[in-house]
Amino acid sequence: MRRRGWMSLVAIALGVVLAGATILVIIRPVSQGQREPGESSSAAESATSASPTAASTPSEVDIPSDDDAGDHAQDHTEGQAAVLGAYERTRDAVLSVLDAQGQAEALAELDRLIAADPSVSGICHAVAHDLGHAALDGVGGDAAKALSDRDDVCGGGYTHGVIEKALGESPNVKRDLLRICAPRQDGSCFHGVGHGLMFATDMDPQKSLHLCDLSPDSLLAHRCAEGVFMQLFSGDIAAAHAAGSGLPTLEAARAECEATRETYQANCWFYSPNVWLAAHPDDFLGAMDWCRGATTELGRASCIRGTGSRAVKYHPDDLTIAEGVCAKAGSNRPDCVGGMASYWSVHWKGEVPRSDLCDRLGKKRLAAICRQVT
Repeated sequence: MRRRGWMSLVAIALGVVLAGATILVIIRPVSQGQREPGESSSAAESATSASPTAASTPSEVDIPSDDDAGDHAQDHTEGQAAVLGAYERTRDAVLSVLDAQGQAEALAELDRLIAADPSVSGICHAVAHDLGHAALDGVGGDAAKALSDRDDVCGGGYTHGVIEKALGESPNVKRDLLRICAPRQDGSCFHGVGHGLMFATDMDPQKSLHLCDLSPDSLLAHRCAEGVFMQLFSGDIAAAHAAGSGLPTLEAARAECEATRETYQANCWFYSPNVWLAAHPDDFLGAMDWCRGATTELGRASCIRGTGSRAVKYHPDDLTIAEGVCAKAGSNRPDCVGGMASYWSVHWKGEVPRSDLCDRLGKKRLAAICRQVT
């Protein structure tokens, strides 16, 4: 099986990504069962009305002193090397199984690797994308055949990988985006369509959204838009899935969401905190303050919802971290807690409802809010 072409892109992009969210798995190992994104931001939920709240005080954000800078840089470099090593080992292991035993067993092996080493969870979505690419090559580009073994391990990354490669290489994207998920036409698959449209349009979000408009219904169009903005703002660059492009700046991310038509603004803002967290790992309070700079209530609510989701994504083993963030969200607590719940279900491959989170929260006020929003 030929993999050298897409695997060679890894070295180009890894220098960019490892300042981002994947570094968190080395700084703080995650628990068994973490899955990468693919969750629905749910446009209706993300559009919950919100009002501005006071910015966090300086004491709420731990800002390192100059004396700590050298140690932090060293830890960061060591973390980069560790993530690269884990990514390459995991990728090579599952691709070896794919070559020898096929895609179903390769997906099962990825699930086993996560169970054996929870820290693999932080890079498994990127690996699952790679697996999807390789599987599609292995069946001669027949997406239907590659998708005959679908598995939501790692947030559906395998499905997304198959679809993004197929659409990125499609001679007729308008036709194929409607065929590739048939007959199920489900949300997870259309999230993958959004990723694929970004490849097909050379990472142009607005062109991609116009293609999302062709989706069979509005819900699937929103799932498609989620894939578009996930690709734009995080994009699994660890495995070269951003096609060589870097993350937008914070200013560019805000401008993109402000300029996006109202239909898809909630989807844009939901994923926009990824840009802050790539530059400021684990600074969820800082991300929330950045969210408050959105010019609309919809923008603030959706962005803070996304921040709550990311806090659970990076620390599902310690929900007190996300609780501490959402406790300081002021009138946007329901948005923040709703984001926590949205990722909690994805974390367990959709096998538990969002409401499962509520009984696990230690703060009674947040638990009560959780029961209201789930």
